[in-house]
Amino acid sequence: MLTEFCFLAALTLNEDERAVLRTEINEWVKCFLPKLERESTREEKCRLIASVERQEFGREWIARNWRFCKFVGKNGIIFDDEKEELEKFKLTSFQKKILRRNPSLKNVFLGRSEIKEETGFWKLNHELKNKIISEGGEAIIFLEKFGNLKAAVRIHIFDAFLFTTNFGPNELKWKTNLISAEDENEDDKSVVPIHENIVKNYANVELFKIDDENEEDCLGWITILEKCDTNLRNELKNENLDLEERKKIAIGLKNGFDYLEEVGIYHFDRKLENFLLLGGVAKICDFGLVWELCGRRSYRQMGYCRRGSKYRIGWALFSGSPGFSNQNQLIGNFGNEENYFFFLFCDWKTSWSLLYRPIDEKERKIIDKIIQKCNIRDIHDMSNWTFVIKNITKIISLPNISNSFCLDDPNLTKSCQMSNLKQRMTKCVNLDIKNLTKNILDQKWSNLCVPISVTTLLRFAMQTDLAFDDKYYTFDKILTILTMIVYPRSLAGLNLNPKKEETYFQTNDVETLLERICKKTYFKESGWEFIRDQGRNLKPAESTCDYEKVMLNENFVFSRPLSVTGAYFLPTRRIDGIDFAEEVFFHQMTLDRIENGEYVLQNTQFSVDHPPDFFHYNLYGTGSYKARLQAIAEANAKIQEELDEKKVGVDYKVTIFKLNRVHRHVKRPEVDVSGHAGVGRIASMWSVCRRASLAALNAVEKTGRRASIATRRLSRATN
Repeated sequence: MLTEFCFLAALTLNEDERAVLRTEINEWVKCFLPKLERESTREEKCRLIASVERQEFGREWIARNWRFCKFVGKNGIIFDDEKEELEKFKLTSFQKKILRRNPSLKNVFLGRSEIKEETGFWKLNHELKNKIISEGGEAIIFLEKFGNLKAAVRIHIFDAFLFTTNFGPNELKWKTNLISAEDENEDDKSVVPIHENIVKNYANVELFKIDDENEEDCLGWITILEKCDTNLRNELKNENLDLEERKKIAIGLKNGFDYLEEVGIYHFDRKLENFLLLGGVAKICDFGLVWELCGRRSYRQMGYCRRGSKYRIGWALFSGSPGFSNQNQLIGNFGNEENYFFFLFCDWKTSWSLLYRPIDEKERKIIDKIIQKCNIRDIHDMSNWTFVIKNITKIISLPNISNSFCLDDPNLTKSCQMSNLKQRMTKCVNLDIKNLTKNILDQKWSNLCVPISVTTLLRFAMQTDLAFDDKYYTFDKILTILTMIVYPRSLAGLNLNPKKEETYFQTNDVETLLERICKKTYFKESGWEFIRDQGRNLKPAESTCDYEKVMLNENFVFSRPLSVTGAYFLPTRRIDGIDFAEEVFFHQMTLDRIENGEYVLQNTQFSVDHPPDFFHYNLYGTGSYKARLQAIAEANAKIQEELDEKKVGVDYKVTIFKLNRVHRHVKRPEVDVSGHAGVGRIASMWSVCRRASLAALNAVEKTGRRASIATRRLSRATN
């Protein structure tokens, strides 16, 4: 029986006692693995590309620069974005097996960004569901009891098929590692991070494919670690901590991060849920995104750093959590973010507001006075932490603050791989709109149409207004900065949150994003400054950013592209035997110009050079909609008169003709630049009109009875 003493005393156990403990853990793992079951949405190609991320290269900087890979014979080859060869590596047994099953993956270029987003899920029995502590992007944590010790068990998956029907426990072997004070290197006594403010891993089980003789490719971890009381996010969101408790936590986190850097670990996922509390003491956890400098094998064995050159160089991570990431880890540039510190000394809503709400100088002065009443002059300077902690007298709280900038649900700050984000940017489908190519993004799939359209305008302004055309300032880098750093709320619709009500929170809020780009927040520079300053010597000239709203009509003179909001109607349809109801959805597009009476959209697929796409539908202003609805109302009135006079039974064919004419008049609204509320209102009226006219038409066609009720409803809708 595993006991509390065995785990806690592991550092001092002799070799025989450690062997007994290791055997006990192996028996527990043998019983535990069959309980784990999940589904994956990734394919073999994704697994193969992801396996290169676990590779250790001869030159570690290559982990940042490679963009393509190819598998030829017994070797893998990685290439840069120009498909110039960077380095060869020997295939692992894992890679060889995938290639044997999928020969079509041999001798072809595979893009690093082709790793699909994982949208699978765990299929757990009732016992394990009740033990879940938390669930993230790649890991899930359970509560387990070993003797009298309550411990957390963290399952971290590196291969998408692990624990699926395609890769069950019978195909696995494992190696159990225990916390130790000894190391093969005589001068390396500190095997793992041991500090009051670092969560303690008692044991870590490395999972390998059963035929991986040399144990060269670890596919996952099962880590047994100390169980804590709660995480910092929950306590701050619920306002459970007083000022003194917050000060103690701030000091603990600073000490913990300082210690980690001393032992060669830079933690790059500093979001609030990764800070645990045990008896009021802060504990840093989750080492999935780290930069490890010293190359200690024991760090990998004990679950403090993953294998691969990617984790030996900070600007090769290309991953992070919205609102808690920096340019270094996302796009390979210099930058730093310590947003968690602000949450410790501001209440929940105030923190988000001061970080992301655009303000003017008048508002800034008002906020300055509120903060000065807390005995703080400057909370912006990160080097001034000690002064803030020592002198602040009360938690900063702004009156009447909206929660519209809050990322309240932890699903909204799940870590994202930038390869997945890029796939969402380039996902293109044919929407069956006349003369539109497959390059038009499906907003309902990506929900990134707003930042994509804004990025297009920014790049145009950089090239045209500032005469700056550096290929380094790519579309995907600018978009990444916008969505992950400048305004992370723009990622809220990426299906990170299973709650349906959150899916539509960030639908087309283009004006807020534009304001954030043009204005500073209290804690942060303007979004334009983040984009302009990407840590390079060559950058756009010092400048400010501004935008304006225009009323679009057929006589509008174009001087630059416009971002416009379009409404698109999908009629009732049957696909693969499944009926789908009619629906209206919105899409933010970039309008390039009017040419021969046609509206030309800029191509939204930035990875390939294509000509612009033509949009043959008309754009209507508010006046045009009102006139059209008035015409519909007049037509309905005439039909109503006939129905009231009971002429339906005598001349119902004429009535059907008129109803059909009304139905044709109720055209879908395509695009409106006057704002989202206008688009939504018009689309709603149009949808109601269409349903009502169809109901009236069907009633007349069948019996003529109750048609008057249906057309009255139509009349009310159009009026």
